[in-house]
Amino acid sequence: MADKASKRAILVTGATGKQGSATIDALIASGALDTHTLVAVTRNPASGTAQKLASRGVQLVQGDLNDVPAIFANVKKQLGGGDNAKVWGVFSVQTAIGGGASPESEERQGKALVDAALANGVAHFVYTSADRGGEARSFSNPTQVPHFVSKYNIEHHLVEQAATAAAASSNGRPAMTWTILRPVAFMENFTVGFGTKIMATGMRVSLNGKPLQLVSARDIGWFAAQAFIRPEAYAGRSVTLAGDELTLSDLRAVFQQKTGHDMPETFQFVARILFWLSAEFGSMFRWFHDEGFGADFSALRKEHAGLQSWGDWLENESDWVVKSK
Repeated sequence: MADKASKRAILVTGATGKQGSATIDALIASGALDTHTLVAVTRNPASGTAQKLASRGVQLVQGDLNDVPAIFANVKKQLGGGDNAKVWGVFSVQTAIGGGASPESEERQGKALVDAALANGVAHFVYTSADRGGEARSFSNPTQVPHFVSKYNIEHHLVEQAATAAAASSNGRPAMTWTILRPVAFMENFTVGFGTKIMATGMRVSLNGKPLQLVSARDIGWFAAQAFIRPEAYAGRSVTLAGDELTLSDLRAVFQQKTGHDMPETFQFVARILFWLSAEFGSMFRWFHDEGFGADFSALRKEHAGLQSWGDWLENESDWVVKSK
């Protein structure tokens, strides 16, 4: 076990959300608390979710991605100031939909976090983005989906600013290495409630029998944790993340097998109205049909044999099955 002064501090944004919490779970499961200090950014350190993180050995820092410099100032205080109060790694995730968020605010926050990380001497930066057609296409394919475009712009800002900093470095070494994770559609979009009805009905209306790639938040967290634990193996890499690929019929068949009942849907006109009202959802489902995700499953399973399928997620994590056991 490393002493406190020698531990590398990892700053986790979105720590109480799906991807941030999954990253913390994976880091803790890997034994990272022996060698790293995990610092979770939260708007409300007194919240129940934040306090659960604290009870597991995660340090909490109050902050808001609308004021990134203040986050780093607060982390420095939290870590005691001085030379040992430096953030070594950053896990970056922003929200583009819901709670007043937008693709514009996502892009602004994401770029600001990159800039602050470079200014504060961060060594490794892990950004979770979105796949846009596979690793070969994503970096040059912004798409027409607004919250894919914002992620595309953040990716380019990260890579370009890190390269600029490396070019200006006196020793010729990278000032900050990076890893970009590109998840496909989340299995967690199919949680108990209206979300599942919209996803299933949206697939029926838009995909016309074409398959959709899915990934669990737990697997995103696994790859993020690996990027911090083995930065030399992940530096400069962009990885599309998926665990399964299914048509609506496939989804429904596995759902029925695992839960014992049919997967719920809603009226098709409800989905069509939502797609008409929301440029985000409408353009995203059109893109699912016209282009689609491009994960390489064989390569992913070589790296992570425990990658969850749709059936695994339903059985091991979803409220459809877990809470009914």
